[in-house]
Amino acid sequence: MIKLFRKIRQNLLNEGKTTKYFKYAIGEIVLVVVGILIALSINNWNEEHKEQNKLLNIYSLIYNDIEDDIEDLQKNVDFFNEKKSVFEKVVHDSITPDLLDQGLSSLLVYSPRSLLNKKGISQLGELQENDTLTFYLNDIYEHMETIMLPLENRISNEIIDHKKYVRDNYDWYPEWNNTITQNVGSKELHDYFLTSSIYRNRVVFVYEQVYNDYVRMLNALIKSLTHFKQEIGEILTKAE
Repeated sequence: MIKLFRKIRQNLLNEGKTTKYFKYAIGEIVLVVVGILIALSINNWNEEHKEQNKLLNIYSLIYNDIEDDIEDLQKNVDFFNEKKSVFEKVVHDSITPDLLDQGLSSLLVYSPRSLLNKKGISQLGELQENDTLTFYLNDIYEHMETIMLPLENRISNEIIDHKKYVRDNYDWYPEWNNTITQNVGSKELHDYFLTSSIYRNRVVFVYEQVYNDYVRMLNALIKSLTHFKQEIGEILTKAE
């Protein structure tokens, strides 16, 4: 093709058709420029298509991450909701022996901890997207990392501190590793959970942390995450 253009230009010069030569040269330049623009346009489209596919793959990953996080947060809510009635009886100073059969001695034994799935969010951050969805996704995960997780740590640390206190001050501590009911456990062990102001005060403190702050926060987070999961699901469905 280049040889053909060159031959045409040479013939025009040899024939002395300078005006036609310049017109042809200009046309040739325009043709080359158009070709370059088309090539750039195709290249840009290919790059945009690659970026779009990459974004969709990340959205798919985030969708699964959110699904797992919602499930984990809901398990934590369910864990504490199952204990709430016993917690409230302690808080309202309505402790009776039958509460031993309902888990009175296990209120300060364990607190669930969350492990956030942030692989998709991290990859989204690397793309440096500035859209509204990206902003809110980053915001909610930052909230969970900077507020929710530290609150979980405080609750867990309070429970661990109480266990250490019992370990260092009561001979019946080894019994506490078993299920304690009205018919299981020593009198000294029963008296601690039924009458100790130390135990009640610690339970009240954990109750305030869990039900006034933590569970409420989880319910709000689950609602928000469910919304974002649906929004991402719609994006992925449209792209199919």
